Amino acid sequence: MIEGYKFMGGDERRMSTGPLPEGDYQFEVADYTEPYLKQNGNWVLKVRLTIEGQTVWDQPWAGETSQGEQRDGIGEFLICVNRSPRKKGDGPDWRKLLGARGKCRLKIEIAQMGSMAGKQVNRVAYYYRPKELEVPLSEHLPAKLQQAKQQAAEEPDDLPFRSTIYKDVRTSKLNRRVF
Repeated sequence: MIEGYKFMGGDERRMSTGPLPEGDYQFEVADYTEPYLKQNGNWVLKVRLTIEGQTVWDQPWAGETSQGEQRDGIGEFLICVNRSPRKKGDGPDWRKLLGARGKCRLKIEIAQMGSMAGKQVNRVAYYYRPKELEVPLSEHLPAKLQQAKQQAAEEPDDLPFRSTIYKDVRTSKLNRRVF
């Protein structure tokens, strides 16, 4: 019998005892609920983010502020994780939100409600927008790839489907399938 790995009970997950220090962090979307409409007419999206093994909850919202200005925090979040629709007015595909990654700024606050009331917790101050390229990526190709791309665009597309390779595969004794 081969000697190999022996189960030894696993390690206990090490959790830090307090919030992460304020700063910029990469995150992954661990869970979410589709946006719902509050009584005040604002849309709220609840998300659970995983940052360095810790859970941080956030509730980006969209609607009207108390000063009467329009705000779209949900849109900022979607842009951050690169899941925004192509056109304004379209609805996002919420199923693609799980596992999405982005970058945010964390701050520390004292929780006002719930089981953590009175304790320090992390809150998302804002989400970073990904950098946008001024020139399309296809124009950043090296010279050899640019030339190959141009040649491929100039090749005729009316070549017959069957080739000698297809015939060789059909008649090969190594091919067990009968044609």
